[in-house]
Amino acid sequence: MTPGYLDLHPNPAFNFFMNRLRWTNAPDELRRVGARITTMEDWVREMLEAAKAAEAEGRLLEAANYWRAAEFYMGTDHPAKAEAYDRFLELHDKALPDLASRRTNVAFRGGQMPVIDLVPEGEPRGTILAHSGFDGLVEEMVTALGPLVDAGYRVIAFEGPGQGAALRHHGLHMEPGWEKPVAEILDHFDVRECTLVGMSLGGYLAPRAAAFEPRIHRVVAWGAMFDFAGCFAQGMGKAKFAALSALLRVGARGRVNAAIARVAASDPIASWAVGHGMHVSGAADPFAFFQWLKRMNLRAVSDRIRQDVLIVMGTEDHLVPFEQVHEQAQALTRARSVSVRIATAEEQGAQHCQIGNPGLVVDEIVRWLDGLRRRDESLEAA
Repeated sequence: MTPGYLDLHPNPAFNFFMNRLRWTNAPDELRRVGARITTMEDWVREMLEAAKAAEAEGRLLEAANYWRAAEFYMGTDHPAKAEAYDRFLELHDKALPDLASRRTNVAFRGGQMPVIDLVPEGEPRGTILAHSGFDGLVEEMVTALGPLVDAGYRVIAFEGPGQGAALRHHGLHMEPGWEKPVAEILDHFDVRECTLVGMSLGGYLAPRAAAFEPRIHRVVAWGAMFDFAGCFAQGMGKAKFAALSALLRVGARGRVNAAIARVAASDPIASWAVGHGMHVSGAADPFAFFQWLKRMNLRAVSDRIRQDVLIVMGTEDHLVPFEQVHEQAQALTRARSVSVRIATAEEQGAQHCQIGNPGLVVDEIVRWLDGLRRRDESLEAA
């Protein structure tokens, strides 16, 4: 894929997701589909039509990702949501049978965590565990992380609680303590030392796991995420979020739920985000979701992180306040080392998770790991 964050739709949220699709689907077709989309209802309808058309033409991977796009903006009560997700998985595996053969599952709390285990030719240079965040799928991740395998690393990409099929098929909900599912993955594969890479909300989850799991020797926050609540504060406006936080502190469940209902009525994207958050967290209502959200931050655990840390952040991230990259780096007072990579518009990497140029981040990870290896070798030789 040629790097570039493209103007595919005037709505920033729709445009961002269409740029995610652009990793596999043709930009011209995405523009044609997008031209018929104004509302979220339009999005679901047009992505379903595009999925069926691509499938009829035998373009299975493109069809799979249109099914994925349609499912993304379906509410949790949408009657076709489960079918759309399952169709995505089925077509994805038909399109990429070699990748499908690398699938396995790891048991966790009565459910299963899906894993795609990618092994390089020859002896691996090391093991990288990788996961996404609030709404990504493992299939989307491996598209970006394939070059790490080419560089000689074993990549174990997985979906933990609240993600992908772990949520949709097994009902596993996300909790702040990400070290617990990570430990199960490490135990299952008998991994004694690894690099952990977390994308998006994974920029919180991966450092959180590193604070408690000594088998993680290096951690990459692919997107700063010091405080997940700060992302919602940016979207709602800081004054409104401060008022909401005050209601949360005094336990005003009814008033919180009513306030969120008013916001959702006028902002479909915010309505989706809260609904998806309730689904991910298992919260029964917006009040419980925002209580969960307020726990998703690194303030109390950053001083427990002793590993080498790489944080990657774009200058125009529309989801995460830019200042969080500085907050996160400054809080790592006991880390072995802290490296920060700021990606710019000139590099096509300014957006959230460098959607326009994921190769930039993969190259940075390889350079960073090579530098740490040289450092450790020189220390051993001294």
